[in-house]
Amino acid sequence: MGCMRHNAIVITSWNRESIEAAANKTRELGLQVLGPSDEVTNGYSSMLVCPDGSKEGWEESDQGDQRRADFREWLRLQAYEDGSTNLHWVEIAYSGDDDGATIEAHAWM
Repeated sequence: MGCMRHNAIVITSWNRESIEAAANKTRELGLQVLGPSDEVTNGYSSMLVCPDGSKEGWEESDQGDQRRADFREWLRLQAYEDGSTNLHWVEIAYSGDDDGATIEAHAWM
């Protein structure tokens, strides 16, 4: 029996075309996504790649881990030549099983 650990990726951008491409890529990879949101101040919108909902060590969790890794790699490939990006993102992990939350990865790593 594994413990619950939820991994989610939050992405924000001013570039509507880029954030819509990111949402399409998540769906292509088999991930669940909310958004992109409506644009707010300065044209920024956000989206959420939802956790897979599986306990750690289960096949579904391993598949979710791989899909998120593939998506993170895609996000990194969207960076400009100088390493900057218009897709600002962070992957967080949180759990009620261990009452904790961590930043797992982000655009500036």
